[in-house]
Amino acid sequence: DGGGEGGGDGGEDGAGQVLRALHGFETRREDWEAGALQSPYLWSLLHRDGAQLLHTLEALHLPPGWTRAWDVSSRGYYYAHPASGAAQWDPPAAKEGEEGEG
Repeated sequence: DGGGEGGGDGGEDGAGQVLRALHGFETRREDWEAGALQSPYLWSLLHRDGAQLLHTLEALHLPPGWTRAWDVSSRGYYYAHPASGAAQWDPPAAKEGEEGEG
């Protein structure tokens, strides 16, 4: 399930989030090469942090309040706006002059 929420992370822009994640990945790789992290633990960190980064990136282009999640039975993403109860298969359009936060 790859849901994402519009709004980003604490006001940091998407490029900043990606750069921060890349720095973290590089630091963990260096720790692993130095023998400070075992491979299974490194893998679990990369899997968790990669999933969080994907979640953030998916949310960057959604209007505020919208989420995106994977529907296993349909093998496709659906979009939901929990506050209004709306759900749809097509990506929501931003209102004129409004872009996804982030």
